[in-house]
Amino acid sequence: MLRPLGLSADAELTYRCLVQQPRTELQPLAERLGWPLERTEAGVADLLELGLVRFSWENPRELHLVSPEASLVPLLNQHELVLLDRQKEVVASRVAIEQILTEYGDRVANSGYADAERLVGVDNVRLRLEALISEVEFELLGFSDGGPQSEESLAAARPLDQALLCRGVQIRGIYLESLVNDGHTARYVDWLSERGARIRTVATLPLRMIVADRKAVLVPMDATDSSQGALLIRDAGVVAALLALFEVIWEQSSVFGARRTGRDEVGLSRQERAVVRLLAEGHTDDVVARRLGVSVRTCRRLVADLMIRLDAHSRFQAGVAVMRAGWLLDDDSLMPAPVSSDSA
Repeated sequence: MLRPLGLSADAELTYRCLVQQPRTELQPLAERLGWPLERTEAGVADLLELGLVRFSWENPRELHLVSPEASLVPLLNQHELVLLDRQKEVVASRVAIEQILTEYGDRVANSGYADAERLVGVDNVRLRLEALISEVEFELLGFSDGGPQSEESLAAARPLDQALLCRGVQIRGIYLESLVNDGHTARYVDWLSERGARIRTVATLPLRMIVADRKAVLVPMDATDSSQGALLIRDAGVVAALLALFEVIWEQSSVFGARRTGRDEVGLSRQERAVVRLLAEGHTDDVVARRLGVSVRTCRRLVADLMIRLDAHSRFQAGVAVMRAGWLLDDDSLMPAPVSSDSA
């Protein structure tokens, strides 16, 4: 698969044909491919631009394949360097976002900003959440990133959700796929679905979030530690941005209880792809496990299985093999499509 290196499908077929006959003219090449001359010329143009082929100096009509060691391997190395730079940028962006959230929270606390409310302590968060939900008129959206939930937490949530559904409020929720391994959580989500809530699942979520009537959003102060408190935000710009995030992840998710399509085009499950992406961003096993909603032991088993598939004996070797395999390229496009047309 050479598409990640910049080759179109036609260019790759043309290249593979030239590997079998490294010296040829355009017309015979088109005949071998079974294509019109114009299509063959377009494929050759892509290869010329990448330096993978050239025309003969002695016979300008004859096309020569440049040695793969001298052209294809350097091209791969160049893309590996680009990926390493991209990985560093992702990690730096994450650090910057965490700093911005902290600064924003401090501003709220110090200035009494009217469009945001800082909530400290579990009791304060739950009381404010109950009040917020009681005011919802038509829609409640949410990310539930905690994986399996305790019976006590589910018992506390049931009356609130029941009241919303009885009022005709539309509920859309996105949970972690790991919840299917927890009987209590799965049964609760089944209960919600039977009463009209629309529930989907993904391998990983960026944070816990509740959106009320597209006017207010409740998010944790620290995405890695919910005990630090929460922010209730009513700023229209921030709410719009978080709504857009919800819709993007909703479109990438699968309907709860539906049969999954399995693996993507490079053979990764949604959970395995999430592990690759999170490790590439520099997260530890503990953080990856929390983001997936699984135990650290399960996370390490997933990593070990991936290393076996990559024939890697260390995580550094695995990182290089991941980039060579193209597992980090066009990450979103490799995500399996939802198994249902149940959309926003």
